[in-house]
Amino acid sequence: MECCCHLGNDCAYTVASYIGGTVENFASMMTEKALQIGAKDTSFVTPHGLDAEEHYSTAYDMALISRYALKNKYINEIVNTVQATVSFGSFTKTLNNTNALLRTYDYIDGVKTGFTNQANRCLIASGTRNDFRLIAVILGAETTQNRFADAKKVLDSTFQRYKPMDISCYMNWYINIPVYKGSIDYYEKQINDNLILPLTQEEYDSIYTKQQIMPVINPPMYKGLKVGNIELYIDDEKIYSRDVFLEENISKKTVLDYMKESVLTIFEAKSVI
Repeated sequence: MECCCHLGNDCAYTVASYIGGTVENFASMMTEKALQIGAKDTSFVTPHGLDAEEHYSTAYDMALISRYALKNKYINEIVNTVQATVSFGSFTKTLNNTNALLRTYDYIDGVKTGFTNQANRCLIASGTRNDFRLIAVILGAETTQNRFADAKKVLDSTFQRYKPMDISCYMNWYINIPVYKGSIDYYEKQINDNLILPLTQEEYDSIYTKQQIMPVINPPMYKGLKVGNIELYIDDEKIYSRDVFLEENISKKTVLDYMKESVLTIFEAKSVI
């Protein structure tokens, strides 16, 4: 993506120098932040996005970065603003958003147009229907009109295929782990989670669970120790993961515990007779 004017590019350099100390350091900070949010195929060299060696990204990474950025209420508001007037002393200028979809379709609410000689026409577009927001990324379009038409096509078709689906019914588990010579015979835990994901009906129907739970607890074991992991998958894609931890200390069975068991066994035997 690029800033749309020389003034914008100068501003990007100024911000980069102020925050990072140098443009190079700021670019490294950008790349590291992108990696933290899952954008593994992105490398930033410049703060404004103009063509440069080792400056690249992918459509998937751009979607991840956009999703993260849209959590900021100020960015979210700016990318959904069609027009704004700014004043510097006696100078006033009206700025028009270059994302033409904002002026054409009510459900479009972002995000950013872009162009460089190497990247051609690009667009990150977002749309929201019934509190369900999608992000479409178009890279390398031949014309400005193509990038808008393609983005709308992607958003519309995805809204038709994908719906927010509650997968809570797949997220109810009962954990029961035997305890070997412990103060309790079994460690029991009920897990009930809730999650809504955008899925097709076919994906929803194909969800399956993988559990890796400790087969037996050998005390002493202490509260906070991981005893298992539960995952949900669609095909080979993991859509949910949760670690299971002990919520209490489990100690070894003492001599006194064995004596109590013996006494109880005697009384139970007599009551049967």
